Amino acid sequence: MKRIKIQENLNLCIINTGKFKDISFSFRFLSKTSEKDATIRALLASMASDRNEKALTKVEMTRLSDQLYGSYVDVRNTGFGEAICTEFKTKVLNGKYVNQPVILDGFMEWMLDMIRYPLINEETLKEAKKNTRSILIRSLDNPMQFAMKKAFEIAGKGYPLSVNIQGSLDMLDVIGVEDCKFYHQNMIENMRLDIFVVGDVEENEIIERIKGSFLYRGRENVSTMYRIPSQISESVELSRKMDQSNLILIYNPQVIPTDKDYWPLRVAMTAFGSLPSSLCFTEIREKRSLCYTIGAQMITFDGVGFVYTGIDADQADTVEQLIDMQIESVRSGELSDSLIDASKKMMINSIRQIEDDASAIINYYYQIFLIGRYNSKEEIISDINAVTPLEIKDVFAKMTKVTRFLLKGDAEHEHHN
Repeated sequence: MKRIKIQENLNLCIINTGKFKDISFSFRFLSKTSEKDATIRALLASMASDRNEKALTKVEMTRLSDQLYGSYVDVRNTGFGEAICTEFKTKVLNGKYVNQPVILDGFMEWMLDMIRYPLINEETLKEAKKNTRSILIRSLDNPMQFAMKKAFEIAGKGYPLSVNIQGSLDMLDVIGVEDCKFYHQNMIENMRLDIFVVGDVEENEIIERIKGSFLYRGRENVSTMYRIPSQISESVELSRKMDQSNLILIYNPQVIPTDKDYWPLRVAMTAFGSLPSSLCFTEIREKRSLCYTIGAQMITFDGVGFVYTGIDADQADTVEQLIDMQIESVRSGELSDSLIDASKKMMINSIRQIEDDASAIINYYYQIFLIGRYNSKEEIISDINAVTPLEIKDVFAKMTKVTRFLLKGDAEHEHHN
């Protein structure tokens, strides 16, 4: 892996490998997030992957894709703490496999056109709003997704954690064509850009193509990681017409990836709720059959963790008490060495396995760049292996519950308390 600073906050990362027949590209624009920004980006993602000013119809887009061996551009948004990233991702068959060594000529032109010239007008915006609204409504209909989003809104009120990167239904109607055009122009001209290339490529060729494009300019940086202040725990219940209930518990250890406590926390959270043999799974689901599903995850750049469950509503208090007991057992140093070792092995294996997938490689290195703490996978693996039981005990002592959200299944009515 080689990272090259081309301009201020314009970086190129080339992972030169002959492992794949395709050459994968990812262009990642990063800036601060807000509810309106997230909604505009959701609309732009829908429009940019559909048509552009050089291919005004979907038929023309398909024809161009066919000429490039089925290449297509996938545009999506991802949240990274205080920031949101819009990624233009694509891949093309390496020309040497089809006796066409200059296949990058037409491909790069097409790729850059997809970024620079999305078709933004009343017709495409109307279609994008319809698609975005449909996605948001579907997420509301998914009980677990809905419960998580509501819990994040409560725990992160006033902070980026509360922002839904899929957009806001309330914002859709107030965003117009000019809003989208202005935001897109600002994105391609000013926002931090990290470009990733994975495949068998000539480094100098890629560098020259980027330097010769409209992307070649100094850009603005943006912070990502932050801590939510300590706050009084809040409990909210909401009833919906459904059979199963969902309990979401949000915890705030105030630990971010640049902290020395980060890997002890990650190992502890994996042992606590991310393994088939984790405490939550074995003690609450397997031994007592009190939930349909249970797990724990970190929201890395926001510095919080959460437990999610699918339960019967009348078991909510019992399940919450048992989760509290598992947290207390970790704080008391009762986490077994075998479970700690299993957690470390799972985390290390997931890092080593990224080499089998180009997208996983890109996602991994992008997060490492944003964290700014490591230069190699071996450094991370070394830090994971170095985690001690005492560090796990100490970091879990910082776990403060800030939100309890129960989405209560009620076959008769809906009610918010």
